[in-house]
Amino acid sequence: MLCARAPSASVKILCFAASLLGLSLVTQNSTADPNHESGSFTVALWGDQFYSGDDELRARRTQQTIDSMNAHDLAFTLYTGDTKAGHSECTDQAIGGDIQEVFNAITAPTIYSLGDNEWTDCHRTSNGSYDPLERLDYLRTFFFSTDKSQGKFPLDLTRQAKDGGAYSENSRFVKNGVMFVSLSIPGSNNNLVVTKKQCSKESKRSSDDCKAASDEYEERNAANLIWLTAAFEDARTNDYRGLVVLIQADIFFPFELSDGGFEDDFIPSLTTENGYSDFYKTLEKQTKTFDGDVLLVHGDSHYFKIDKPMYDDDGRLQHNFTRVQVFGDKDNSWVKLTVTPDSDSRFRLTPIVLR
Repeated sequence: MLCARAPSASVKILCFAASLLGLSLVTQNSTADPNHESGSFTVALWGDQFYSGDDELRARRTQQTIDSMNAHDLAFTLYTGDTKAGHSECTDQAIGGDIQEVFNAITAPTIYSLGDNEWTDCHRTSNGSYDPLERLDYLRTFFFSTDKSQGKFPLDLTRQAKDGGAYSENSRFVKNGVMFVSLSIPGSNNNLVVTKKQCSKESKRSSDDCKAASDEYEERNAANLIWLTAAFEDARTNDYRGLVVLIQADIFFPFELSDGGFEDDFIPSLTTENGYSDFYKTLEKQTKTFDGDVLLVHGDSHYFKIDKPMYDDDGRLQHNFTRVQVFGDKDNSWVKLTVTPDSDSRFRLTPIVLR
């Protein structure tokens, strides 16, 4: 409920700001701050679903996931992208209407980070040889033309751009002292094309098409870094307790990070030909100068895992950084994130396994 009591002038300003950001504010006294409420809440993490070529099986799995999430008391859900299989056609209905129908069937609102299967990879002949940049424009117009999340009962969000324009898919909001930020970072090297094989494999793309893809990456990459940095700056300024980053790509694939793999293999891979180098380096820098906890949520590789793939300068694992990769493909399970802002264990992750 917004401003339950008659507010003072200062609180009226706070209430107005809260309404713009979609925050819940109950005035206990004249210094109440809605962004620093301490109550715990739960969130569903999911992605890489709706893959089966069998329509009946896909519908059954989808309904099972919807029913499971609706049976839980969720504040919202975070969807890590990929709303169809990588070999199926990128029609308007497949990447638009069908997915909107699913999101609207969930009681909780959904924040959606775009994946590669619904735009980056649509140049593939098996996907219908679409223009990925046209598909991206379509998705922005269809899903991100307002400052609302997806779902029947949407959340208010702050978007990087308005009216479905470039980077309008990037968003952020705050709940109980924890910031949630969504970034457009899909698989397939973040749409950066660096070899002829990447350009033409399973595709009829021309060299001009691939240059256009890389140009798109350069511009979006710069916007992503601005958005991520601004989120951390806002979190520091307001002394938020945690920050959750939502993307699609598994930026650590295909490296085994244990037993020296992080230093010997992953770090050397962060070159100009890696579409995730700038993102990881910025995330690392911002995390190491942030007092709260950071959780990276992504999909892409269809293998549920929770780990801490970042090291401090002293060689120990970065204490305030955790990543979770959601289920996917044939596994339509999801992950329950319990956020307890005032706890030392701020983010608790529990797999909800569906059989």
